[in-house]
Amino acid sequence: MSLEKNQISTNQMIILGLFTFIGDMALVYPALMVAGAKQDAWIAALISIPLGLATIKLLLCLADIEPNKNIIELSLQILGKWAGTAVALFYLVFFLIAAATYIREIEDFMCTQIYEKTPGGVIRFMAIFLVVYGVRLGLETLGRAAQLFFPLFAVFLIGLLLLLTPDVRMERLYPIMNTPVPDMLHTLMYGVFYPFGELCVFLMVYPYAQKNSKTSRDIFIALIIGALGLNLILFFSLTVLGVYASEHQFYAAYILAQKINIANSLQRIEALMATTWIISTYFKTAIYYFALTLGTAQLFKLKSHRPLILPAGFLLFGMSQLIAKDIIFYVKEIPTYWVDWDFTCAFVLPLMLLIVYYLKKRHAAKV
Repeated sequence: MSLEKNQISTNQMIILGLFTFIGDMALVYPALMVAGAKQDAWIAALISIPLGLATIKLLLCLADIEPNKNIIELSLQILGKWAGTAVALFYLVFFLIAAATYIREIEDFMCTQIYEKTPGGVIRFMAIFLVVYGVRLGLETLGRAAQLFFPLFAVFLIGLLLLLTPDVRMERLYPIMNTPVPDMLHTLMYGVFYPFGELCVFLMVYPYAQKNSKTSRDIFIALIIGALGLNLILFFSLTVLGVYASEHQFYAAYILAQKINIANSLQRIEALMATTWIISTYFKTAIYYFALTLGTAQLFKLKSHRPLILPAGFLLFGMSQLIAKDIIFYVKEIPTYWVDWDFTCAFVLPLMLLIVYYLKKRHAAKV
């Protein structure tokens, strides 16, 4: 029996998916891609789209084995008690560390770019309070809130890109195809498993969405739009800021917003960019936090996940402090290893579960 009683519509799930897909990527994606592929980062990003969609197809195939069961339940069903528990624990640790990292990103961004003299612990507490409050209200409430905020998010993001058009300099994309193959392949890993791979958390949400015959199609259309949006941010970063600034600025998209100046009247609108980023990262963190508490309750056979929501908030507060000693560490050191974690959670483990499921099914048919 499911512990989560709330249901969300397909549209709400897709909007939450877009927020999760873009999330913190809206600010850090250009630096991640340009670090490896330089001027060819936009090419790597475009190649990443079909590969990322193939990864999502793999996740959907796994989810459709038992549409009413999430990844924790599927792991136990397919692999058995011991191996299934090990895989479930792996996902829960990933959900915890990911949620803590996103909280830390919000804290460091706000403290270095906007509220420079505010203690980081204050920002962290406020962010965690809102996440805990949102998850406690339930998945359905999060879905409705996402629907309300999405138009604001879309208008801000589209407005940012349109206003940057006069500053585009195409010559900054040259030379083209000058990246060594190993560097390009490494960048492709970033382009696929950073934005697309982190959607593995929706293996915890998918069972609680109302589905129809067009659900998969709508998911792919939305993700294509989201991927093009991220790629446009990367493209504008390359053509407005240039390769060096795109690679070495921690928050390239935020710096892009500072560059907007229309007739010396419309300028300094980076607060709008900060708003879009915080909205999307909030919903991304809330989904991971929801997955953590619900999955923990299911693994340990609790009657409800609600009693875990508040205590897990204290765990998140401490973990977000311990996750990195400073902003330099997680911007420069963590990405190299995080992509392998995304690769494991979004590709290796789902593929293993599918293979074991079909082997057991084939064996049962022979018997």
